[in-house]
This record gives sequence, structure tokens and C-alpha cells, in this order.
Amino acid sequence: MNAEELSGWLAAIFTTLIFAPQLHKAISTKKTQDVSMLMIVLAILGNMAWFVQSYLIGNTPLLVCSLLIIIMSIVLIFLKFKYDNLQEK
Repeated sequence: MNAEELSGWLAAIFTTLIFAPQLHKAISTKKTQDVSMLMIVLAILGNMAWFVQSYLIGNTPLLVCSLLIIIMSIVLIFLKFKYDNLQEK
């Protein structure tokens, strides 16, 4: 593995981990009112663009990272709808 590939994988890992603490907190506390839906939607849109771009140029670390962030963002949206509705009742 060369330096370029290693730096790509490290960037992908750290970038993907951005959503992990928020997901953990949402699951643990069952509170998501302070999570911005706009931020989540923009994360999905941005990572969809990165996914397409990384597919076209064959950048595997970026492809994996963007796909995982899209998945975590969708899970966070599900949790937000679920927990925000529980808090309103």
C-alpha cells in the first residue's frame, strides 16, 4: 500500500467516523431534537455526489466512505423521526 492509498483510507475512516458519535448518542439517549435535519440531508446529497465521483474515477476509499456516511445518515433520519415523535407525545 503506497502513501496515497494509505492517506485515502485514513481519510475515509476518520470522515466516516464523524457520524458515529451522533448515532451512538441518539440511540443511547433517544433524543434527536438538536440534530439538524438540513445537515443530514446535505450530508446525504454531498456524499451521493462523492459516491458518483469516486465510482467514476475508481477511488475505493472515497467510495466506501461516502456509502457508509449515506447509510449512517439515513439511519439518523429514521431515528430522528422515531425519537422526535416520541418526545412530542
